[in-house]
Amino acid sequence: MEQYKISDLLPHRPPMQLITAVESVDFDAQKLIARVDITPNDIMYDENIGGVPSWISLEYMAQAVGCFIGAADLKTNPSAKPHVGFVLGSRKLTVNLPVYFVNQSYFIHVASAFYDKNIANFDCKIYNSDNNLVASGAINVFRPDDIQQFMDTQNE
Repeated sequence: MEQYKISDLLPHRPPMQLITAVESVDFDAQKLIARVDITPNDIMYDENIGGVPSWISLEYMAQAVGCFIGAADLKTNPSAKPHVGFVLGSRKLTVNLPVYFVNQSYFIHVASAFYDKNIANFDCKIYNSDNNLVASGAINVFRPDDIQQFMDTQNE
């Protein structure tokens, strides 16, 4: 499998780059598995609960989707730069744990249900290292062709 630097896939930079690594990409099936390792250095880490609050699940899913889209862009154009995208909404978001515990790894599986140049829908699941499902849902995302032009039109 090709190794990816997360900074080549996402426009996020630390400390907001939450994905630790891309474990696998299957372009034919339009699927990706990403990993997040929970450490005390995580920007969302809360020592009072011993980990990261589970409300971050949607952001883990969104960044994993961003990794898939970034990897697909690089496959098409090896000099592609990461693009800014937006989560439009989620459906059926279910979270089965209160905390992503420190010193644990979690695996975000994303699968494209619909994907075109600007709009996509992904089914997402997060598993712990014991392969137990801890969160699931579907997210809709939007990526404008030109972020500056898009932002300028939003301020008119």
